[in-house]
Amino acid sequence: METGGGPFHGLRFHDLRHQAITELAEGGASDATIEALAGHMSRRMLEHYSHVRMAAKRTALDKLESGLMKPASHSVAELPTKAVN
Repeated sequence: METGGGPFHGLRFHDLRHQAITELAEGGASDATIEALAGHMSRRMLEHYSHVRMAAKRTALDKLESGLMKPASHSVAELPTKAVN
């Protein structure tokens, strides 16, 4: 269903659905929560409606760079290594 003219020309109901699901995902809502709210029955549908926006990618990279995404109980130097033969 598209709107007529004016400032919402070309806006479809599903555009709003994509936006809401994307914001829930970026806000940290679990997949199960999003699926329940959206009425999705499969992971495939969740992936169809959620999109990772550039700002979310930048935030994740900033956290990685500042060390916020390190394992909670081990530093990278303490993690076991496995010899490759």
